[in-house]
Amino acid sequence: MEDNKTGAFLSGLFWGALAGFVVGILYAPRSGVETREILKEKTKELGVITKDKIEDVKSRGRDLLTGKGIEITEESEE
Repeated sequence: MEDNKTGAFLSGLFWGALAGFVVGILYAPRSGVETREILKEKTKELGVITKDKIEDVKSRGRDLLTGKGIEITEESEE
């Protein structure tokens, strides 16, 4: 249950930060060229962060599946 609450919090934090970023960019007193350049940079950063998070989730999934496989094997040996 703790993991679920943590995941929900992190998800909310991510989406809230993203929404704040978008609103901030739209209302920032910059020229269109500057804003587009910033958006390009932030999009690249978001892509890297997303890739890292996906790899983390994959790794956790593998760990969970491997752990369950070990538990099942141990139970069947008993």
